[in-house]
Amino acid sequence: MYSLFIIVCIVLVSLTSLCKSDQDVNAAAALARQVVQDSGIGTMLTLVDSSVNDQFEGYPFGLMEYYAEGCDNVDSGDLLLFMSDLQINARNAHHQNQKVGFTIRALKDYNKPFGNQSTPVQQPRFTLLGELVQMPRSLRKDNMKCFGQAHREAIFWERFHDFAFYRLEVKSIYYVGGFGGINYIGWIPLHLYQDSSNHIAFVRQDP
Repeated sequence: MYSLFIIVCIVLVSLTSLCKSDQDVNAAAALARQVVQDSGIGTMLTLVDSSVNDQFEGYPFGLMEYYAEGCDNVDSGDLLLFMSDLQINARNAHHQNQKVGFTIRALKDYNKPFGNQSTPVQQPRFTLLGELVQMPRSLRKDNMKCFGQAHREAIFWERFHDFAFYRLEVKSIYYVGGFGGINYIGWIPLHLYQDSSNHIAFVRQDP
């Protein structure tokens, strides 16, 4: 019985050694920026305002949204969104624009498979928390040029007067790199996320 216990311990130690990752918070920050650049789609999260539904005031509300990144000279990882002011997330944010979240998950394989195949839970996903700021109409043409490069179909929405551009100014990031112990999980300091020069090499695979 004692010998079996020793064998099990040795196996567990060996597996831990094999699964050990060099991914620290710096690598996680760089990978988060890479995922933001590659994805272009996520779920926007706002708090329901009483003007939208007084029965569920204060509840979290989420819907899929397109975004574009790298649309300003700073390149800080903020998101550019183009939304109708009639939709619920925009209406909620008009009342509580300082409490907005945006979740993004990897649409490609960035981490090596654990086992015979890769699954979504093995890949990075994270939530950006920040403030939603409506962009001035004077920047609409420049914003559409950048946003339209990421989402060609959105160019058609330009003719709708209820659409406006918004920037999600990121204030904080919570990151899950995959399985705990193998990948970094936790808060990423804002300055690491905003540092666009913080790049690492990735082995990326098409889905």
